Amino acid sequence: MLSSERPGDTRAQDTAGPPPGNGIDLDDPVTEVPPRRRGLDRRTRGILVAAAVAAAVVNAGAMWAYWKITGSGSDSARAGASVEMALRGRSSLDVPLAPGGTGDLTVTVLNHNDFAIRVASVEAGTDNVIADDEHRENGCERHGVSFTRPELAVRWDVARNDVAVFTVPGALRMAADADPACRGAVFTVPVRVTGEARRP
Repeated sequence: MLSSERPGDTRAQDTAGPPPGNGIDLDDPVTEVPPRRRGLDRRTRGILVAAAVAAAVVNAGAMWAYWKITGSGSDSARAGASVEMALRGRSSLDVPLAPGGTGDLTVTVLNHNDFAIRVASVEAGTDNVIADDEHRENGCERHGVSFTRPELAVRWDVARNDVAVFTVPGALRMAADADPACRGAVFTVPVRVTGEARRP
């Protein structure tokens, strides 16, 4: 999980429907709320970005700590160039997961580049979803936490040399037969985000 988060909340527009039986129509557009930002001078922003990069390296393990940009040379940063990054999100503290239930996914996105990034989709990463230490010690072993849909369509804009936090409502579910000790745990969730480079 990335540190040095600045609070913000962007609602995703889903392209696929919810799992059968939950009574929520995720095909309807969700109003997006831009992340709340504070004005930062160059030195403060540099410190925050450096800290977030360090956290990405430590927390993401073998995952990328930097954006992978399709292309080479100067063309790789052109407007519209495809970008992708592997991160670790987490289940939302505001909507805790319980067996058989759904909850929100919170993702912190770092953009260390000198151009803006627009994230267009979020999907599950390749590593395992892990519960917090306290709940694991209390017996949370089988949780079955997964994405409610294979790919989540979003529209997240992250300014150059900036960090932003976003939330995808109803993105996670816990298996109905999960261990009771998993109720209310905070889960670290590997994710892969893709999008494009943006220019003013």
